[in-house]
Amino acid sequence: MEKQFYLDKIRGCWFGKCLAGAVGMPFEGVPFTVEMEEKDIHLSDVPNDDLEMQLIWMDALKRYGTGLTSRDLGDVWMERIPHGCDEYSVAIHNLRHGLRPPATGRCNNFFHDGMGATIRSEIWALVFPERPDAAGYFAQQDAEVDHWGDGVRCEIFMATAEAHACCHSDIEGALRFALAHIDDRESRTFRTLKRIFDAYDGGLPESAARDRLLLTVQRNSNFTDCVMNLCFIVHSLLYGRGDFLETVLSAVRFGRDTDCTGASCGAFLGIAKGMAAFPEKWRSCVADRLSLSDYVSCIPGVPLTLTELIERTAELHEALSPLLRAGTYPAYVPWEPVTPLPETTHAQWLILDAARCDAAAVERELRETGKCPESLRSRVVPFSTFVMDLSEFADRAGTLHLFSFLHVENTGVAPEEIVFSATADVGMTVWMDGRRLMNCHNRQKMLPSFHRAEGGSAFSLPLQPGSTHLFHVTLYNCLPPLRACLMFGNLFNDHLDGFRFSPDA
Repeated sequence: MEKQFYLDKIRGCWFGKCLAGAVGMPFEGVPFTVEMEEKDIHLSDVPNDDLEMQLIWMDALKRYGTGLTSRDLGDVWMERIPHGCDEYSVAIHNLRHGLRPPATGRCNNFFHDGMGATIRSEIWALVFPERPDAAGYFAQQDAEVDHWGDGVRCEIFMATAEAHACCHSDIEGALRFALAHIDDRESRTFRTLKRIFDAYDGGLPESAARDRLLLTVQRNSNFTDCVMNLCFIVHSLLYGRGDFLETVLSAVRFGRDTDCTGASCGAFLGIAKGMAAFPEKWRSCVADRLSLSDYVSCIPGVPLTLTELIERTAELHEALSPLLRAGTYPAYVPWEPVTPLPETTHAQWLILDAARCDAAAVERELRETGKCPESLRSRVVPFSTFVMDLSEFADRAGTLHLFSFLHVENTGVAPEEIVFSATADVGMTVWMDGRRLMNCHNRQKMLPSFHRAEGGSAFSLPLQPGSTHLFHVTLYNCLPPLRACLMFGNLFNDHLDGFRFSPDA
């Protein structure tokens, strides 16, 4: 590519990422459609987590070059990324327990198909634009640190499409190219995206295609689901036909992960069309100095301005593109363990159905003796994941009672900084030592999170090290599939060790 042509693409990408991410930011996570026009845009200068991770990956590329692997990125993550939410938090937890990528993205990860990797695709496309296969391969290495399956596929799709668009400036052609290179035609990613292209090719009007998406994929309980949000991105890019406002506002109007869908659309348009993608009136709305979180801005050598970011991206391309292997990089194959993985968490719960037990009597005996009655030992169930799959018990009961003693062995965080999260797919009540902590009957599908605990709640729960407490959880109107989760974290949304559930005090 001619150098100025390429530099314009880089500037357009990072500019569009920042501008369109800010357009969508005020509506992040809303479970409804957004009525929004150009006059409703309100921009705020806040750190863009869609961009920040890619600045850290630039440091990794400089260090490891084209030999970069998911394990190398895991090492960089441990060095550079102190905290995170959802899949980021799970990845950090897994890394701290000795797991290495790609196991860190697969193991104990409720959010393995979250949006956290899809938003990190641009760096791979910009550094390797002439080689979409390489862009997709390195996007896979990136995504496997904290995702698996569709969570990886969606980043590969975006990186592959963006690399193609960078060279050919064809939005629709790039999206079709990436669709044709999805590894598994039976995957949720391929099947759902294919329906969008079928509607578009069949001449379905934009409004009808939008309604179809709202009736099908928009209902996912996790607003950061990557397939759902990628559908909004692809729909908006196809029907927006290169118009910045039409495309970005279309993505934001769907709701859900609006800062990410908006930012991805803006970056894609910038890659495909350069700065010409953006109306003149909006070109002064992005400051040259990047708005970054403290943990990113303190990293030596990290670009602090848009100008530096453009220069650093071009330097990486010039240095690394000639070093790519001659043959095509391999397609994604989802990782599966061949030997048992070490357990990063462990809990045991006494599980009883209300129709076959006197829950009040069981609780009295547990409080008096501190031990699970021998007659009920067979009903103690071990769990080695944060999320407990209770589906087999839901087949037999309208109401379930769960009992366990919590042993507080953590000494690494002050009691007032402990956060307790309890979520379930059904109505849920939680007692600790006979005192009700939580009563939730909203019937939302659970999200086991510390900052957006749907299907339950997350709140401060001061617990003294060395203390023991009896927990009693009641789940109502239980039907399979049924999941529940009780977990402990800190004020930074990190998972904490040293909170052990067992049937005996």
